[in-house]
Amino acid sequence: MSKELLTFYNVENFYPPDQDSAESYHSGLYNWDDYKYNLKVRKISNVFRFIEEDFGQSPSLIGLAEIGAKSVLEDLTRENSHINDYEIIYEPSQDSRNLSVSLLFDKEKFTLLKYQTLQFQLDEEKEFETRDILQAEFLFMEKKLHIFVLHLPSKRNQDAKKEKRNFIIQKLKETLQEVLDKGEAVIIMGDFNENPDNETLQDLLFDKNGEKVLSNPFEKLYNQNQFSTYHGKKGVCFDQILFTEKTLRESFNFKKIKAEIYNSPRLKNKDNKNNNYPSRTYSGSRYMSGYSDHFPVLLRLL
Repeated sequence: MSKELLTFYNVENFYPPDQDSAESYHSGLYNWDDYKYNLKVRKISNVFRFIEEDFGQSPSLIGLAEIGAKSVLEDLTRENSHINDYEIIYEPSQDSRNLSVSLLFDKEKFTLLKYQTLQFQLDEEKEFETRDILQAEFLFMEKKLHIFVLHLPSKRNQDAKKEKRNFIIQKLKETLQEVLDKGEAVIIMGDFNENPDNETLQDLLFDKNGEKVLSNPFEKLYNQNQFSTYHGKKGVCFDQILFTEKTLRESFNFKKIKAEIYNSPRLKNKDNKNNNYPSRTYSGSRYMSGYSDHFPVLLRLL
C-alpha cells in the first residue's frame, strides 16, 4: 500500500550559534553557544527519528518555521541524520528576527520543478519585515503538487499584527486560486498564529465561487482539545496542514488522509505541573534544553 507522511514543525528560534565577532548576527537568545546549538541539532534530528519509529517511516516532506540560517538546515541533514539525503529549499526573509520558513524533501519521491517566495505587504510606506511564504511546485507520482509553507505574523503586543495577518491570508487565497484553476493539488502547511475556527482561516477554505476546496482536519482536533502549542496556560492549534482533498484523492489515489499532532511523551515537559506542554529550548531568558515550544503536526496519506 502506497503511503506518505508529511510534517510541519515550528522549531523555535533555531539560529546558528552566536559568534564573538562584531560583524556576526546575534540571535538575541541568552548565551546561545556551540554546545546548546549542537544539542538542539541533535534533538530536532531525533524528532524525525522518533516519528520514523512511531509511524514506520520518516516524513518525505518537512516544512519548518523559525530557521535562522541555511547552515542550520545543512547541519540537520548531515551524514548521521535520519534525513541526511534530503534536499533543502530555503531563502532568507526580511523578517525582523531574521527567521524564515523552509522545506526539506526526499528527492527519491519528489522532483522539484520550481519554487518562489511570496511577500504580501499591507502598507507600502513601511519596510517589509515579516516572513515570506515559500511556494514550491513538485512532480510527485508523475503529477504536479504545490506546497505552500508559511509562518504568519504573531499575536504579540495584544495582537497588533492581526490586520497584517488577515491581509496575507487574503492575498494567499488569490494566489491559491490560480493553482486551483489548473486543477492541481495543493497542500498548505504552517504556523498560522490563528486557531482553525478563525473566520479568516475559514474563508481560506473556499474558492472564488464559494465552493469549499480545502480541507482542514485540524479543526476537528482543536475541537477535541488537542493543541500544537500553548500561549500562557491556554492551548492553541496554530500549526495546521490544509489540502485540496478532492485532487489528492483523484490525482494520487489516496484513500485515507489523516492528520495528527505529534505530541509524543518524548517531546513533553517531564515535570508534573506542565507535563502536557512541549519541552521548549528557552522560557524567556532561561535555558530549558528542550526541543521546541511547538509540537510537529503530521499528515498521513494512505
